[in-house]
This record gives sequence, C-alpha cells and structure tokens, in this order.
Amino acid sequence: MQCKDIPELPILRFLAGPYDGWATPGCGTWFNHDPIPQNCVLRAMPEGVPEKLALAKMRQMIRKRVIDGCGCGCRGDFRLNEKSRAILVATK
Repeated sequence: MQCKDIPELPILRFLAGPYDGWATPGCGTWFNHDPIPQNCVLRAMPEGVPEKLALAKMRQMIRKRVIDGCGCGCRGDFRLNEKSRAILVATK
C-alpha cells in the first residue's frame, strides 16, 4: 500500500468533525497499541494502514496544502484550511 491508495476525502470529513485542530497521526505507538483513540487519523483510513504510512499521507496532504498541521510525528494538530473546506463543499 502507498499514499496514493489512501483516499483524502474520508480524512477531510474526519477533520471536519470534532477533531479539527487536535487530530493525531500515529496513535498505537504512543498508547502501546491500545484501542485507537477517537482523534487518531487512522480512523479515517482503510483498515490495516500502518502508522508510518498514515503519517506519510498526512505529510503529503500538508505539502499539497490540502490541510494544515505538523507532519513531524508529534501531536499533528491537523486541521482544515480554505482549500480543504472548498473540497468538502464541492463534494456534498
């Protein structure tokens, strides 16, 4: 699986929910593989996506300026921006 295999629209819809601004990247490592926290972007990705790939996808979306946030692997704080909000409006 590669970044191109992970659709962006479910991620944008996830961020449009209550987690906009405090969604995290890789969750299992931080929580010793306990159940995935509600604010983890892995919940918006296909089942089985490794955390490393999930973070790479988020970095890619930041580089494309589809979302804002930090792709270093820290908290993430992924959030929508004007471009992503326009995409969501166009896909309703």
